[in-house]
Amino acid sequence: MKACILSYKGIKQSKELYMSLLEEMKKRFDSVLMIPIEKISMSVDEKGSTIKYRDQNLHDFDVILPRLGPSYVDFGHLILKTLEGNTYFPNKPDSYLIANDKFRTLMLLSEKGIPVPKTIAVTSKELAKSASKEVGLPIIIKTDGGSGGKGVVYAKDLKSTKTIIDALSTKRGEKVLVEEFLPNPGEDIRLFVIGDEVHAAAKRIAHKEDIRSNIHAGGKYQKFEPTDEMKKIAVKAAKAIGADICGVDIIESNGKPYVIECNMNPGFYITKVTGINLFKRIADYLYFNARNFYSDDDTVSDFISKTIHFIKKYQ
Repeated sequence: MKACILSYKGIKQSKELYMSLLEEMKKRFDSVLMIPIEKISMSVDEKGSTIKYRDQNLHDFDVILPRLGPSYVDFGHLILKTLEGNTYFPNKPDSYLIANDKFRTLMLLSEKGIPVPKTIAVTSKELAKSASKEVGLPIIIKTDGGSGGKGVVYAKDLKSTKTIIDALSTKRGEKVLVEEFLPNPGEDIRLFVIGDEVHAAAKRIAHKEDIRSNIHAGGKYQKFEPTDEMKKIAVKAAKAIGADICGVDIIESNGKPYVIECNMNPGFYITKVTGINLFKRIADYLYFNARNFYSDDDTVSDFISKTIHFIKKYQ
């Protein structure tokens, strides 16, 4: 089987970790190629769609593991939707769009009975100010386009809330989220979900005088053993958005866990903190499920379609 890691140029900062993933996948698949999404082109004509990387056609890969940064979610989603049904990938294409929309994520989680912080979404700064009163101070203000802790601001009173909202730089139509502040010591828990299990977890502690625990915002990782309840919630959250491999972020406040975000491109630094070889576990999971994807577990018509597609790749 041929496998592809669909990444982007920004992974240079984590190249060592990605090389570990690549090596583990090479132990299981006949060939593995890491492709930056910036080098991919899509074309369409009366004969259909083609996705190319140099002389490689992405339709020729049996397995694709997407590692998509927020900037590439739309194009990545288009690629996956084009390949859906004929190529195995662990997450549903729509899961990337869902996770990239913080409010939509919270809505889906809430519908599944997963605890989330009370949040109001608006596209007007004036409505954002009114929403802060409804949510109750202090609050967290987020712009929907932020990631890695960017666009996340804490406001402790009405005066600072108005000042922060007025200073927000947002695009027309972009959502502003007004979220209740969950009292906690500046910590959240990152749980790394693969399939039906949490395979690694770490506590992310905010830098002094900062409420953002994201690593890119200066937060620090500590090894952490999550409760069974946290594990159950994390797996349920991943399934709710259609993901088999993702990171789920939980804040524990007053003894209750709340999911604040799902991350479709969870960082691999957690492997260094926990000592858990997630690369091996991801590779094993992909290999096992790819084999099942082309097996007779499917309906007869699906099986015939996938078998023909599989044979064509090796003719």
